[in-house]
Amino acid sequence: MSGDYLETVAAPLRGPRRLRDDMLAELGDGFEEAVADGVEHGLSRDEAVRRASADFGSPGVVAAAMQRELEAAQARRTAWTLVIALPAMTVLWDLLGGRGDPGLAVTVLARLTDAASAAAFTAAALVLTGRLDRRAASACGALGVVSMGVALGCSTVIALIAEPSDTPPTLPFLMLASAVGTVWVSASALRALRVGAARARVG
Repeated sequence: MSGDYLETVAAPLRGPRRLRDDMLAELGDGFEEAVADGVEHGLSRDEAVRRASADFGSPGVVAAAMQRELEAAQARRTAWTLVIALPAMTVLWDLLGGRGDPGLAVTVLARLTDAASAAAFTAAALVLTGRLDRRAASACGALGVVSMGVALGCSTVIALIAEPSDTPPTLPFLMLASAVGTVWVSASALRALRVGAARARVG
């Protein structure tokens, strides 16, 4: 029966795996200690499990508390990804993306990409400084996905409209670095969205 309690708590949880496993292990140890204490005081194991369940609280309440902690941890992880990856990608393109006048269209698309990155970076900074905690994982995840979508779309349009003579020799390296950064940011952002959705379901 104690296993049923832990399984019910664990079922809806989403978040960093190691933290999730540690939290469940700690809960399981505490639950088993409570059951053992009840048995030592003359209760049957089933009675001790029921008393421990009542003392620990309903699985839904316990899961909700644990999910809030998991969400906060995932939000911080995604926020760190954003504050590291987004400026690095922007600086790389600014330093190695070529010189000269790129034209109005390319400039506008580049600034749009910068604006999307700045919005995601700002949200991440607010999370890391503790000024954004409500739905932090969802905010970081959504803005991370949007920034990567905007960057991918604008980069595609720029590649289509740019003159061959404007293509920098470092383009292959820039494309590879951008691909790595995009995968890194997108994976973390999607994990954050899943964790945020789990928080909404669990309560």
